[in-house]
Amino acid sequence: MISRVVFSVTYDCPISCKYCVTESGPWNGPALEAHFMGSVIDQALEMGGLISVVFTGGEPLLKRHDVKAAISHAHQHRLWTRIVTNSFWATTPDIALHTLSELKQAGLSEINFSCDDLHQEHIPLERVRNAYHAARKLDLPILIAHKRVKNGQITPDSISDFLGVKLTEFKEDGKNQKTDLYSSSLTIPIGHGAKTLDPDDHIIYPASLSACRSPCSSILSSIIVSPTKDVRICCGMIDQRVPELTVGSLENQTLAEIVCEGNTDLIANWLALEGPYGIMSFIQEKAPEITFQKQYVNHCHLCNDIFTRDDVRTAITRHAHEKIDAISLQRGFLEALRFKDEATEMRE
Repeated sequence: MISRVVFSVTYDCPISCKYCVTESGPWNGPALEAHFMGSVIDQALEMGGLISVVFTGGEPLLKRHDVKAAISHAHQHRLWTRIVTNSFWATTPDIALHTLSELKQAGLSEINFSCDDLHQEHIPLERVRNAYHAARKLDLPILIAHKRVKNGQITPDSISDFLGVKLTEFKEDGKNQKTDLYSSSLTIPIGHGAKTLDPDDHIIYPASLSACRSPCSSILSSIIVSPTKDVRICCGMIDQRVPELTVGSLENQTLAEIVCEGNTDLIANWLALEGPYGIMSFIQEKAPEITFQKQYVNHCHLCNDIFTRDDVRTAITRHAHEKIDAISLQRGFLEALRFKDEATEMRE
């Protein structure tokens, strides 16, 4: 059941950050239009369970008018909407207020501002402040999305001081206040910088692989629509060219057809049930000559390593069929539990 649709509206962006997973920049590439996004929202609603719609990129507000129209469409169906932006457009307090006023009037529910050492290499911190205080004036819920790097100068504390507010850390599984939130996560060495820079100069690794052991909770509950109308099952934190994480194209398929294929896809179910760590363990068992890194930032980093290496891809192609029965059994058991719970709720 699809609970969230994420539109990667465009991979175009005014800036090119070192570790941008979409390798965004001023490319003048394809973008999603309002009527298309509205159609996808309608198809997801017909399937039941849709709660939220997210607009990201690249920089989604390069296509502000299409995003605004799609937000209005989602708002008519009482869906929660969110934009993730780098605030490049907030050149003055007045422009920031005007821009966000239009979006709130269209029905925007929440805004996330990217703010860290990577983004602020290119965008003045004052623009984040302009956008932040405009959102506060409009009573829009706000979250600062922050990436940590080695020897970073821009931290949640320094951002709080600069904005003149007390930011509170967002808790994934806890109760959160309405606004003035931040989330801070580790930077993954993927994108422009991964090809030219030494990750050891920038990347912070956790002390153990425990962060890599979790399954992918968003797979098969969230879908990501790319600027080329491909539908992906990944939240976007790995190389966008990995074919296994694209399950169809809305150019020639309906969303229902794509979701049906995704629900029966071996890789999608394997990631949802065992995560990339489970796939790595399987590969190590079947092809012990293949070695993996001693450290990964998180399970997205590990997933990227698995699906972008020729030796690992060859081993998966050769042995993946051996997992079909086990994955099918796990999936069937979980579906049976879900149907049992739903039946219990109906009786009550």
